[in-house]
Formats: sequence, structure tokens, C-alpha cells
Amino acid sequence: MIRVITLDDEQLALDNLNFILKKFPELDIILSTTDANTALDSLQTLKPDLIFADISMPEINGMEIAEKVLELKLATKVIFITAYEQYALDAFRVNAVDYILKPVTTSKVRHSLDKITSLSQGRPAPSLKAHGEFRIIGTQNNRFYIIRPEDGQFIKMELRDLILVTQSGEYVLRHSISYWEENLVPYGWFRCHKGYLVNMNQIEAIYPMFNSTYNVKIKNQKEAIPVSRTYIKDFRALLNI
Repeated sequence: MIRVITLDDEQLALDNLNFILKKFPELDIILSTTDANTALDSLQTLKPDLIFADISMPEINGMEIAEKVLELKLATKVIFITAYEQYALDAFRVNAVDYILKPVTTSKVRHSLDKITSLSQGRPAPSLKAHGEFRIIGTQNNRFYIIRPEDGQFIKMELRDLILVTQSGEYVLRHSISYWEENLVPYGWFRCHKGYLVNMNQIEAIYPMFNSTYNVKIKNQKEAIPVSRTYIKDFRALLNI
């Protein structure tokens, strides 16, 4: 059984959600509430497998619930319920499994549950590939873009976001920097700093620094990319310097 919390500040919407979820025998609703504080306080004790949460709510919104799940390092998966497509980017940032546009229907829920089933059975989430080659998916102005690894210049951590920089603009990425390191190294990328990945084929110049490290200049970019001491040996070996 999948232990579920449902959360929506509108009772009618919550009742409709629960009515639909009860059609799925694999789901067990252990808490249903219109109060986000109640849901938030129950995360640690109930440790649900899945949360269906409205994003737009007063006081505490669904996004904060998802952020708390990440903070507590729970295995809980989150599916957002929303009336607005622009929240897709927010769902993307907090690792939500899916988001369902209102009105909630049986088929929409089934589609979301199928995603969860794939993950729980150990099947990897689909990688975005074309003709066997890895592709990067990033967001910009609430739109999703597909970028070839060779077109990316560097990836940087910026506050809570991971940013891919290209000559055509910047894109917000999902997943950790370690995930991107693992997938992009075969395409000539290198982890040069705890907060940076760089496409070695986009390097224009390398500047030695006073502390036995380097700064890297990327084609048509002003930002200097640091190479920290942790990665300096491998960096020098790659470039034979």
C-alpha cells in the first residue's frame, strides 16, 4: 500500500481529490486536511509515501511542504495539484514527481501513479536521449528547453539553483551537480570545483592564480570559472600542463 497525505485548503477540492484517489486500491489515505500546518507537522511522524498537495494555499503553500520533505530527507514523493501551468517550473525545482492541472481526473492520477510505480520498481526515470545521445533539459521563463551537451559551456550553483550557461542564455537544471557530472563527463565535461562543471571544449584561456589554482575563461563569457585545489591534479592531467 502507498500511504498518502492529501492537502488542499478548499474542502470541496479536497473531497473531489479523495473521491478519485479511493478508486485506486493501492492507495491508503492516512491524513486528509485543509490545514497545511497539520500536514507539515505530520511529516516526521507519519512519514507518508506520497503527498498530493495544492500549490497555492494561504500561509504555507505546497511548495514549502515539498521543501520540508527535502530538508527532512524523507523518501516521500510529492505530486502537486494546481490550477496554473506556470507552477510547472516550481514543481521541477523541488523534485516533485508530477503536477496535475485541475480538474483532477482518474486518468491524470493514473498517469502520475505510473511514474511512481516505475521509480519504486527500480526502473530509472527516462533519460532524455536522441539517437542514443544524452540531452540536457533546462527551464527558462517557465519553458522547457533541450540542450546538447556540446552546446553547454558550464554549470554553476547559484543560491538554491543549478544553472546551465550557454552562448544563447541560462537555464535552470533539475538534479544535483553530481548527477550532471556523472552524465556529462563522457561528453568532455569536467568537475573543476564543488560548485562548477565546465565543458573543456569551451575553454578559451587558463589563468594561473597565486594559490596554485587556476581560473578558466570560457568563450564569449565574462565570468571566471575557478579550478579548486581538489580538482587541480586531474585538471592538469587532462590538459597535459
